[in-house]
Amino acid sequence: MSFTKIIILSSLFIAFLLVQRWRTWFSRQAKNVTALDTDQKSRLEAKLAERVTLYKELYYKVQNLEEFPEVLPTAKEMLLELLEHGFSMAKYKPQTRSILDLKEYDPASLDQFLEAERQEVSDGFEAYVRRRAAGSPRELFNTKEDAVQWLKRLAPLNLIDGAWLCRVHKITTPFVLRDITKNAWQVFSEELGDGDVEKNHVLIYRDLLRKHGVDLPACDSIEFIREHHGLDDEQVWRNSIGQLLISLFPNEFLPEILGLNLHFEALAPTGLRATKEFPEVGISAYYFALHVSIDNADSGHSGMALANIVAFMDLMRKTGMMDCAQAWKRIQAGYLLSQSLDDSETPDVFEERLIQILHRKANLARKIHCTSRARIGGKSLSEWFSSPFSANEEKGDEWKYGFLHALADSRPWVYRGNSSKSLLMKELSWTGRMFGAFTDSEVQLMRTWIDSLPEKDARPGDAYWKTVGGHSLLEHSFLPSRQDVAVTHPVFGPQDVPCPSSASSPDFAPLPALQVSQIRLDALLPLWFVHPCVLENIVASPYQTAEPLTSKILQIIRAEMGYSPENTGMAGMDEQLRRGYRPDLVALGCEMARRNNVPEPTCLGDIIAPLSEDSPAATKFAHSLLNWSMRPQSNGAFLLGLARAFLDMEVWVAADESLLAKEARRYLWQVIERKRTGFEACLTELDSDPAKSCEFVGGYEYGRAEIEKILA
Repeated sequence: MSFTKIIILSSLFIAFLLVQRWRTWFSRQAKNVTALDTDQKSRLEAKLAERVTLYKELYYKVQNLEEFPEVLPTAKEMLLELLEHGFSMAKYKPQTRSILDLKEYDPASLDQFLEAERQEVSDGFEAYVRRRAAGSPRELFNTKEDAVQWLKRLAPLNLIDGAWLCRVHKITTPFVLRDITKNAWQVFSEELGDGDVEKNHVLIYRDLLRKHGVDLPACDSIEFIREHHGLDDEQVWRNSIGQLLISLFPNEFLPEILGLNLHFEALAPTGLRATKEFPEVGISAYYFALHVSIDNADSGHSGMALANIVAFMDLMRKTGMMDCAQAWKRIQAGYLLSQSLDDSETPDVFEERLIQILHRKANLARKIHCTSRARIGGKSLSEWFSSPFSANEEKGDEWKYGFLHALADSRPWVYRGNSSKSLLMKELSWTGRMFGAFTDSEVQLMRTWIDSLPEKDARPGDAYWKTVGGHSLLEHSFLPSRQDVAVTHPVFGPQDVPCPSSASSPDFAPLPALQVSQIRLDALLPLWFVHPCVLENIVASPYQTAEPLTSKILQIIRAEMGYSPENTGMAGMDEQLRRGYRPDLVALGCEMARRNNVPEPTCLGDIIAPLSEDSPAATKFAHSLLNWSMRPQSNGAFLLGLARAFLDMEVWVAADESLLAKEARRYLWQVIERKRTGFEACLTELDSDPAKSCEFVGGYEYGRAEIEKILA
């Protein structure tokens, strides 16, 4: 071998060693970017544990809202924070495909996006099945004991199945939106088995837990959130509380609710794997198989979610109730919220990673910035970087968080929410003095952190409303402005009129038909439009529907809302596509107004005026009904009796040829018969509880007396 060849081979060998050395170094640096050290993990865990405590408190209070109405401002602030986190996570963890790629709303493009998402999940499941067939172990859990703990861990979420939609369709919903919200609420109804308690998803999951030795307290009880149950998964609690919080404000956050519904009802990889792995350890997978089937994109909940968004956007375009671009951005926000709630990571994780990067680089740059005149938080870079590491762990933490917080408020280096304006990002870019000091991924992390910073001293929610283009309400505007119980939800006014006392006897006997000598629309219409409120909040908590009485009440509500009669199957898209005349009670009220030349109302507030000392009896009674209905746990049996009294009023309206056209009266009679059957079933359930039966009878007798007095 010639000397030249030896030199060439030696050079190649040395080059190979250098490449391997650099590869090792770069690999170590890459790990440094993503991995958190032990101290950071402890800090993050402590921060997340604090969040879990807050989530648990809200979880309990929101499910018992009538006892804790003061929690509503905190609930809205947290919801707005979670919505903004959804956008932040989309930047921190960019996907190959994101709903944000759809800059403008286009139904065909949205359909293609969802199809691509489904295909990815299907391909992933196919690959999973191949892995398992080749001998790979289970991926969700190892043993039956692990599987039971997996089920238990998800209990806070699955025991409130459907919660995000539980308040979406209320008597305070603007009337033009009621077709949209009715179709959304149908999904909630089907999660509850349409009133067939055996099909109630909450009950199915609770029974599954109990069958395998997990007998948790009722999830709406204070006992459920106690630490000794071991329910401490931050992601599960965050997902649960996110769904509960968004349900609270249906008029204000309807686009976001529709967007969340679109994501949450989509085919999920975990659900598919669960259908295979649970039977392998001797546990029924029916709960998960049920959701795979019901949530299908053709006739099931996923398909219904898409159809409802198309209908909503068409309505926005036709009516101008909300700017279409803003409406679409808010639907995207709801979708991203659900996506982020389903993620084990939070923005806190990425902030910790950024802190670690800055801490590490500060140690390397101790002497390099001694000539720099830049100041961060009143200190020079040389002062900051002189001792970022400290033998005292607490002092080290103080440096890390102190530097990051100071940096966030150091203009022109950082402009909160605007990385493109921030001098720091210019210096990290090409031609900048720090170009190359940070890797591409580190620069992107810094950019996202800056863009996610809210304005200093900003009010809660300002960042979110700025992101989506402003705060627009779908409620009717009143002058002077109104936010009372007849206009929005939820509102807890004082119970000026306490519920009347119970009857002395539990025996129910229907009174003779109403006798009204003269029709007074000024008295009838307020009673007609308000009376659907009486029962609607009884089913506003999913867990509380998992018992026979509430399931029977759900079927009464379904009749009032214009849904088809229940059968052995599930209606799905059939309900939305079914032709024919199926108005709800509100639509019948609007028809009554039109037929009698009364201006057609746009919302309940057009019919029910604000309460005052001079208000007519119908208005005062309507406000009492609305206030009582907001407290269904306290007033449940009484409200049920009141609703039965209003059935007598419906019979009187259906029998009068002047109030409604023939077709409307014929349909109303069908509703009446369905409701009569439902009340009889409810009374059967109340037979075992004389005290509740007395409350029912008291509500009925009081309601009849008030209705007759007002209509007389």
